[in-house]
Amino acid sequence: MTQALTPRRIRILYRMVFRIMRQYAGRDFLPLLARLSLAGIFWRSLLTKVEVAKLFSYTELVTNEHVTDFPIERARLRLPEFPLELKSSTITLFENDFALPLLPANVSAWLATLGEFVLPILLVMGLFTRLSALGILAMTLVIQIFVFPEAWWATHSVWAVLAIYLAVQGPGRISADHVLGKIFSR
Repeated sequence: MTQALTPRRIRILYRMVFRIMRQYAGRDFLPLLARLSLAGIFWRSLLTKVEVAKLFSYTELVTNEHVTDFPIERARLRLPEFPLELKSSTITLFENDFALPLLPANVSAWLATLGEFVLPILLVMGLFTRLSALGILAMTLVIQIFVFPEAWWATHSVWAVLAIYLAVQGPGRISADHVLGKIFSR
């Protein structure tokens, strides 16, 4: 015999579903997704500034497709070459288009590049996540104020929300911070 869905049963089912979502997605999946999303944005930006090593480059660059101003590359892994070497176009970009007050172009280019190298790695690992998120938030605000002031609602607001979420909520349970916190709390 089947039982009818009464308003009481619907409320119980509703609460149960969202309690499970909050417990697992809210504590594990959402912080991980926020960390990976924010890290991916700034890592891709890093790869435009430095010389890169292209691995598995068996497909061509698809030039007619773009995602947030980046051309789509299919089946290609790109990593920075070490030691990090800025492209000459990066310095030119910081001299002309990204000129920041009070900082020489080469200093601001290197600061941005190092931030885009270190902070995404820390976010992916979930190590020093709150500080890394604050660093990303600071970079986002500098980009918003001095470089692309017209891009707030389209792009920078999303970056800021992700960074603030991570700074406030932390990295979640799938992180080095969580593991280290358990180890050192003993």
